[in-house]
Amino acid sequence: MVPHPTAKIHRARAQLTTAQKAQQRLRREELASDIDNAKHSYEVEAAEMAQKHGRSLKWTRNQLFLRSRLAKGDRTKLTVFIAQNKARLLRDYKRLTTAEKQVYNARILEARQAKSHTARANPKATKHDVNAVFTSMDREWMALHARTGIEGFYVAVRGGIEDLAEPKIFFTEKAQKFVRDVLGIEPQHLGLKLEAFVISRLDERVSLNRQRPLNKLISECRELIQDELEFILMEKGMSGKVKMNYTNYERAIVERYGVVLNNWPLLGTVKNPSKVGGRGQVQILLNGLKSDTCKWISLSESEIDKRREENQARQAHGEQVYIPRKARARMSQHTSKETIDTEDESSASSSSSDEE
Repeated sequence: MVPHPTAKIHRARAQLTTAQKAQQRLRREELASDIDNAKHSYEVEAAEMAQKHGRSLKWTRNQLFLRSRLAKGDRTKLTVFIAQNKARLLRDYKRLTTAEKQVYNARILEARQAKSHTARANPKATKHDVNAVFTSMDREWMALHARTGIEGFYVAVRGGIEDLAEPKIFFTEKAQKFVRDVLGIEPQHLGLKLEAFVISRLDERVSLNRQRPLNKLISECRELIQDELEFILMEKGMSGKVKMNYTNYERAIVERYGVVLNNWPLLGTVKNPSKVGGRGQVQILLNGLKSDTCKWISLSESEIDKRREENQARQAHGEQVYIPRKARARMSQHTSKETIDTEDESSASSSSSDEE
């Protein structure tokens, strides 16, 4: 018997009325509300159970199979949060002093270093992982040295007393001779000294008595002045990046934006930190900027008008307050040497010969 395919029958559903649609919508909302209420009650019970038995909330939730995502509104993406609160975050960060910013950044670095990126924090497992990696590195170094003749060495030590890995060192023949003859130390002793330096945290206690280069001090002064200028303009509701103008400071900054760098700690007017003098003057300026003794303040409209009048009076008395912009040098067009018309020259010579 040959089977015959059954034709698909299109079943037309009855069209719902507006009241029936509203009733279905109400049922779905009630169901979603009941589910949310049940989830909330389960969360409350899990928290109470974790507190009662001294367990973590995560462990208790896993035991109750409450592994679903949090309800809508309980979490947000970090990038979205930063984008929505960027102005407030920048404003709060700018209000911190330089010392508070340094402490804040140091805490962030410590938190990053303390965060374990390994699957297991077992010291023995870490030791096995380190040994396997450096064994492979030794083989690769020996193969590279045999192929190319490259010379070198590396020294690696543990980062804390809780680690069990011993110092790892590798020296090619010439590198080992260099350390012994030039540096005057045995390769193994170099690894032990590095380990003692790291474990005892001497890097945090030793202060090197070296002066910072002058260009670094000048650069830091410029950065502080520029950052604080951007911050105060942001507080005034001005958008866009404004670059500090030291040459035409009065016109381009004070009169235009209504802000002034108050309590300039050096003699004279505000000028580029690279032109205030030597190291001592730059250090005085840097200390004033870091301590907020010298800082940007806003001027009122009347103060701006008064400042403009004073600047114009100083300019009228011969003081160069408003420095004119340098005229753009025009590129001189290259003119070729005058060409000589051979026909005219020959005709002129022939006519002169005829006259003779």
